[in-house]
This record gives sequence, structure tokens and C-alpha cells, in this order.
Amino acid sequence: MLCGLRRDTKSSIDEGPYSKGSKETTDQSHSSRGRSLSAEEYRGVTTVELMKREGSSLGLTISGGSDKDGKPRVSNLRAGGLAARSDQLNVGDYIKSVNGINLSKLRHDEIISLLKNIGERVVLEVEYELPPFVQNPSGIMTKNIEVCLHKEGNSFGFVMRGGFHEDRRRSRPLVVTGIRPGGPADREGTLKAGDRVLSIDGMPLNRERHAEALTMLMQSGQEALFLIEYDVSVMGE
Repeated sequence: MLCGLRRDTKSSIDEGPYSKGSKETTDQSHSSRGRSLSAEEYRGVTTVELMKREGSSLGLTISGGSDKDGKPRVSNLRAGGLAARSDQLNVGDYIKSVNGINLSKLRHDEIISLLKNIGERVVLEVEYELPPFVQNPSGIMTKNIEVCLHKEGNSFGFVMRGGFHEDRRRSRPLVVTGIRPGGPADREGTLKAGDRVLSIDGMPLNRERHAEALTMLMQSGQEALFLIEYDVSVMGE
């Protein structure tokens, strides 16, 4: 396995959560596709399943509600809490439903009560911001590397977003959007926010929806080999 490999060429370009491109390049890329997309079309939807002990909390803070002039969204993930350790949620994600119960018309206090009194199995329908479409800017090239990670619980310590969609405007690579401090990916040290996950144990992910890719991660063995695509700066001649 290739757990000992490290990169020495990309730290200088990790500028933001998706690494490549600015908001300007994202907007240009969207507009070049013929029509502007609505706010809803910039978002993906996935399913997150959490298993908690009776009487314990999920370890997340929800803001918004029908009386708070905003859709319910994750405003905080408690370090070490169940939600943070699941590596399936990001701050800013919208929660559309809990165990099939639509939250759009519930008040903030009703949402909090629902989450506190839910059973051990918690299924969240999550809406998240899609990674942007970007072209490779000049001075940037892509490389691939294989990264071996060891699972803790059902997770390898990173959050990824994107995935296949029938509407090609909404299809994205599976992009790493967060590395949990102290988790397996953080300790191994290679994976960075903005990297693209191309395969796991030789199984390509380019035709997998986000939820399907999450299932593949959870069903993998305790050790998995990831093929990662990342960006490096190219020095001008």
C-alpha cells in the first residue's frame, strides 16, 4: 500500500474550499452553458444516515425554521460529536427532512424538539452547495496520486460533495470539501480540500451519485486505496 506517499507541490495553491478557480470563473463557466441556473440548481441533494445511542445527541446545531425566515441549516458541528465524526455533513448544509418528516413548515423549536426526540436511526435529507464548474486556469495542471487510508468507524475522516447527475450541468467530480482534524485523512496528511476522488479500491466513482459513493465508502474494508486527482502550480518559463 502507498500510505507513505506525500506531495510537495500543491500547498501553494490551496486557496479555498474547492481549490480551483474563483467565484468569477465559476460564474463564467455557468453562463457559458447557455442560460443561467437557478439557485436550486447550484445545489445537490443526498441522504445522510446516523445511528445514535438512546438519550445521546447528534452533536449539531440547527438554525432557521418557518418562524426564523430561513430554511433549516447546519450552523455548527460539535467537535467529537456524532455528526462531525460521520464525515457526511458540512456547516451550511440545509436539512430538508428528518426520517421522512419535511421541515419546511416547522418552527425552529419544533425542529429542535424533533431532533432531540428522534429514535436511534436518524435519516437526514440534505441539500448542499455543489462544487463549482471550473476550467483549469493557466499555470495549473492536474496530477493523480494513490492514497491509502485506514477507516475509523464508518469513515476515513473527510467530507466529499458532488457526484453524477442525469442533468450534466449538475454533475460534478466528487470533491473533498473538508478534512476532519485528527481523523484518518488528517493524520495521513496527503488529502487536501479541493482534491477529487476518482476511485476507491479500483472502483471508478465518475458515474456514482453522491449517496451511492457514500455507501461505497461505508461498505469498504478497514483499509482502502483512493485514486486522487489534485492541482499543482506550473512555473512559467
